[in-house]
Amino acid sequence: MRTITDEHLQAYQEGGCLQKLFDVIKEDPALSFEIRMNNKVMIYYHKDRILTISYCKGKPSIDTLSEKYYKNATQPSVSFEDGDLIQTLRDKRQLRQYFREAKRLVGSYKVGLEFEVQQNIALDNRSFSNRFVVVDMEWQLPQSDIKKEERISRTRIDLVVVDMQKNDKGENDVYLGELKVGMGAIGGKSGIFDHIKKTNKFMSNPKACAVLRADVERIIRQKAALGLLEGDYAGLNLSDTPRMMLILAHRGSEERQALEKQVEKEQDKAKASGMAMPLIVWHNVQIILNV
Repeated sequence: MRTITDEHLQAYQEGGCLQKLFDVIKEDPALSFEIRMNNKVMIYYHKDRILTISYCKGKPSIDTLSEKYYKNATQPSVSFEDGDLIQTLRDKRQLRQYFREAKRLVGSYKVGLEFEVQQNIALDNRSFSNRFVVVDMEWQLPQSDIKKEERISRTRIDLVVVDMQKNDKGENDVYLGELKVGMGAIGGKSGIFDHIKKTNKFMSNPKACAVLRADVERIIRQKAALGLLEGDYAGLNLSDTPRMMLILAHRGSEERQALEKQVEKEQDKAKASGMAMPLIVWHNVQIILNV
């Protein structure tokens, strides 16, 4: 289950040993704070994990950026080793320096517009007064206890989204959101039809649906306690079975028109196979200057 202990949660709050680290993370919109299994928190930048925080018996431990990001470069200069950990966690200057260096290494390792778009969507949809609330990024179904032949392939979800508008049953739908940016992202093995097929398989698995629903409840409660989600969620009534959301980001009218044609073809193909259709959300990533 994706949850952290009350003791771990309190460490990020006022007076806790992780408060300054949490403050630095919250002030940087490029960083994403995600609650994970085994009482861990992972900090992401551009979908890449750049910090893992564990907490046991009143003490934190930190795992930093993987060595793969600096094979041909200099690793971050800030130390989170046991002898330096307490001092580092007390110094916002050092903490900011670590994230600055780690982000530079990740940026050199790989680039992509999709990472920026996904982060911005999550950042701008964290209030319960919005129609949609993004509660998690890069969620993945744990399957270590499932036989290999029964596992669902590629269950990493870009965005887990809750609809604050209740459906006909009086429930709040949970969406498995997939982000595609431009025409280059909608074909091949990770294209639209593949996403619909993969998500239908997930939705038809009661165990997977139950794990997701329980995770969403816990994540909402704990992120709200930390101020990462804003507003009142007391009236939420989460649905048992998730739905699909396909977020199509486009750069101008021509690209949208091309996407619409391709999406129609892919949906017709999925309908012919008797699959449930996703909710399509259009997102224009153009930046239009105005005064």
